[in-house]
Amino acid sequence: MGTSKTTFDAVVVGSGACGGWAAKQLTEAGLRVLVLEAGRGLQADKLLWMWHRLRQKLLRYRTETDARRKERQKIQSTTFAWPFHPHAFVDDVDNPYTTPDGQPFTWIRARQVGGRTSVKAHGRQFYRLSDFDFKAGSRDGQGPDWPLTLAELAPHYETVERWMGVRGNTDGLSTLPDSVFAESIPLTPAEQRLKERVERRWPERRVVARRTANAPVTIPAALKTGRLTLRTNAVVDRVLHDAKTGRATGVHYIDAETGKTYEAHGRIIVLAAGTIETARLLLHSRSEAFPDGLANSSGQVGRNLMDHTYLLGIEAKMNLPADQQRAEQSWAYIPQFRNVTTKEPGFSRGYGVQVFTFGDSCHFVPFGEMVPRAENRVTLNATVKDRWGIPAAHIDCKHSDNERKLVEDSVAQCQEMMKEAGFTVEKVNDTMSTPGMAIHEVGTARMGTDPKTSVLNKHNQSWDVPNLFITDGSCFPSQGAQNPTLTMMAITVRACAYMVGELKAGRL
Repeated sequence: MGTSKTTFDAVVVGSGACGGWAAKQLTEAGLRVLVLEAGRGLQADKLLWMWHRLRQKLLRYRTETDARRKERQKIQSTTFAWPFHPHAFVDDVDNPYTTPDGQPFTWIRARQVGGRTSVKAHGRQFYRLSDFDFKAGSRDGQGPDWPLTLAELAPHYETVERWMGVRGNTDGLSTLPDSVFAESIPLTPAEQRLKERVERRWPERRVVARRTANAPVTIPAALKTGRLTLRTNAVVDRVLHDAKTGRATGVHYIDAETGKTYEAHGRIIVLAAGTIETARLLLHSRSEAFPDGLANSSGQVGRNLMDHTYLLGIEAKMNLPADQQRAEQSWAYIPQFRNVTTKEPGFSRGYGVQVFTFGDSCHFVPFGEMVPRAENRVTLNATVKDRWGIPAAHIDCKHSDNERKLVEDSVAQCQEMMKEAGFTVEKVNDTMSTPGMAIHEVGTARMGTDPKTSVLNKHNQSWDVPNLFITDGSCFPSQGAQNPTLTMMAITVRACAYMVGELKAGRL
């Protein structure tokens, strides 16, 4: 086993949306940072992408008909983005996981620099959460409140939004706070018609333009500082912990190609491997001090896994005049309107609707909030291991009656709004996809105010291991109806500011 003689200021596990932002913020603050990424680098992905496009153009290659690739990626091939960028996703044979019989979970994983945000055809919808979301538990008792407010997170949202150049319109909604926008996005004629008719019939409902930006891959910016060391094909299997000091000392990892093992050491350890992978890593980092997994004195590591409810969509013909139809796809958003001003009978929380239009066709795709439940959890499989001998994640997650009733309502309301707009509903997909298909999984190491019921404090710092931070979706106490990535990145920026301050004060 190799051991680096260098002790970095911070070791970051994962180079996706959160790991990349951690690298950027910490290196720009003057820290020496090591990022460990289990997948390939940007240049390797670029070459594979060029080869993929060349095969498509010259050889008429179609990923969907590649039997060997589909055999190796049975789960990954079920996501809409797979045909566009198949090599971005993991090999399911090398990277197995298990679920209870008859209770599937679709875990979509991209191992490469940039993570899932660098996948071609990524949705790139970026919405803030609000105090309405952060304090949802106080209203309905379905889980805890967040230990922070929009005012605390807003400056860090702004940091991310300005760097990304988020585009969108100022809508003035308290439940969907405005971002700092680089430019506005005009509504298409179809979206304008939908907006006018829906808001006239239901004044409490709003149709707004999408809020979007280019892929937020920040590793190149961190590399420019000269203070980042990036190691790809580095599969981290456990965090190293010193029982005498109570601190994490580094991580143990495996070279994915050679199988050789290494240790890397840091003053701070930041986990940003993804909601399920981070839980798996903590659970595997068992020791005499933490027999149930590192930083797990609360017993909450792995619990409260959530993913948005997801439908393939309700489809309609818009009946637009030819001069109002647009060949290019556009999309808009209808923020949550259920359980906002009044309480709905039958279910808690709500859903947002993504509205896609192209030509004379329209798709409504509702994403609904899953309430946190301890029984939806990640554990380790006692017998199944991945290619590198690491115990596979066992994912036990299912929808409750609350999610089923929420989805039933969303299907009915989507049709009502389409009809009000003068659209002709042509196809109704009313069957919920398996959990995981929304690819918005969060939870498993939630932040809170009590070490007995949460894994992290409000700064994403482990209650048990003070120099261990978790900044990916694991930290979410609840989900909200919005896409989670913008909030994950803002939380990472906020946590990094705290880390830098604590280091300067000598407390880390």
